[in-house]
Amino acid sequence: MPNWNDLFGDTPAWQVFGWIAAAGLLIGLVIKLWPFVKNAVAIVDALVQLPAMKKQIDSIHHETHRNDGSSIKDSTVRIEKSLEGLHGRMDVVERSVETLAREDESLWAAFEDTQNPEEKE
Repeated sequence: MPNWNDLFGDTPAWQVFGWIAAAGLLIGLVIKLWPFVKNAVAIVDALVQLPAMKKQIDSIHHETHRNDGSSIKDSTVRIEKSLEGLHGRMDVVERSVETLAREDESLWAAFEDTQNPEEKE
């Protein structure tokens, strides 16, 4: 077993134990402060990424708000207007079909009235 002088030389025991205690306190302090350090690093990382995020947000803003006609918002407005026109035309077609169906029924009724009564039976 090694003796004190081989391990620590002329260093007194109180100084060695003092250094060990100080190292233990430093390790304990790092362990206690680690969550705060971790959060601070995360905040700094987020701040570093802000310029890139701003570019993305500006791009999304550009696409979702009206501009010179090339945005998604402008395309959506154009599609909605086209659909309104189609709905209007479909209403006209539906009324025409209903009118034609009534006319068809009246023509068939008139045709039935013109047939020979003997053929009806």
